[in-house]
Amino acid sequence: MAKRFMKLSVLLLVVVFASTGFSAKKAETFSSSMFKLNVIGELADVPDIIDLDMSPHQNVPFVGKSYLGFCEDLGFSESSGNYRAVNRLGYAGKYQFGRSALDWVGIRSRSKFLQSPLLQEQALETLISLNKWVLRDYIAAYDGQVINGVKVTESGLIAAAHLGGAENVKRFLETNGDNIFADANNVPITKYMTKFAHYDLSSILPDPNAKVTL
Repeated sequence: MAKRFMKLSVLLLVVVFASTGFSAKKAETFSSSMFKLNVIGELADVPDIIDLDMSPHQNVPFVGKSYLGFCEDLGFSESSGNYRAVNRLGYAGKYQFGRSALDWVGIRSRSKFLQSPLLQEQALETLISLNKWVLRDYIAAYDGQVINGVKVTESGLIAAAHLGGAENVKRFLETNGDNIFADANNVPITKYMTKFAHYDLSSILPDPNAKVTL
């Protein structure tokens, strides 16, 4: 319990940093015409993945390959770290949660989700826990292998599941890399497997019943 409290406290500090440090000018730098305005009324352009420099740690705190590093780098890749972002397909928040992902982690109000950075951080933690459970056997079997030129790691698989869903990660592994899912921006899950390899996600345990508690 104490460990979880400490982790949420650190996440809150990161949330405050990101919320106060993100300027409108930065949002314009990564804007794309394919995205729409946030329903709350604030400008919330989200970068098209092909327009975005996916260099890790750019405009985010330096937290390396830790869990917080994974969160910040994933959030930057998904939305430039914008908690109020909504794209043309309705994916919302810093980590671009769709309706099914929100339902899975136990969130029923997208409006409440968009207005709460801390809720979004807990939602990501919960989603990682659920995906770890779904992929537990695949992580154990494939971790460290090279498939179709891609090094398989736990964090890479979790990031790929965030992009394309756990079932598409399974298909990639089961077909020895022949079946490669790409999202609506034509980004393949293999890009996230490579981009987010070797992060330490050991603090998040697999749990089939994980739900957001805020």
